[in-house]
Amino acid sequence: MNCAGKAKDVGVLEMTDEDWKSTIDCDLSSVFYMTRAFGRRMKEAGYGRVINIASMYGLVGNMMTGTIAYHSAKGGVVNFTRAAATELAKYNITVNALCPGCFETEMTRKVFLEMPPQVQQGFTTYVKTHAPMGRIGAEGELNAAACFLGSKEASFVTGVILPVDGGYTCV
Repeated sequence: MNCAGKAKDVGVLEMTDEDWKSTIDCDLSSVFYMTRAFGRRMKEAGYGRVINIASMYGLVGNMMTGTIAYHSAKGGVVNFTRAAATELAKYNITVNALCPGCFETEMTRKVFLEMPPQVQQGFTTYVKTHAPMGRIGAEGELNAAACFLGSKEASFVTGVILPVDGGYTCV
């Protein structure tokens, strides 16, 4: 499972070269390096499961934050997943991606706590009004999707981009 993420709340006009490169390296390049390394071992074994963690922001933008590098990297993970799935299928290796919506994580908790109270309230309102489920994801709500994609029963599922986002990307 490739799960790396960092984001800086900076838009395209303010993003520095250093912040861009750092985010792309963490969020996208790391997925390539890990898939290549473990993919070689999986090929030798004749079996494998790769699950990449992208983001709903790899599928759509948002009007609340300007995290251009994060959005770009996670969109790259989405298409990397599709390309790797086509390349590795002949070795009985599946490659799929989960696209979580807003979940409380170490990264989001830190970002949320750094926001001024009025921005925190604005973000909460944004999530409630833009995701049909009207809330952020709870602990454990990604588990079933990840377990399925990693299972033997998912042997015919590859190249899938699965949003787990409370409906955010369906509207």
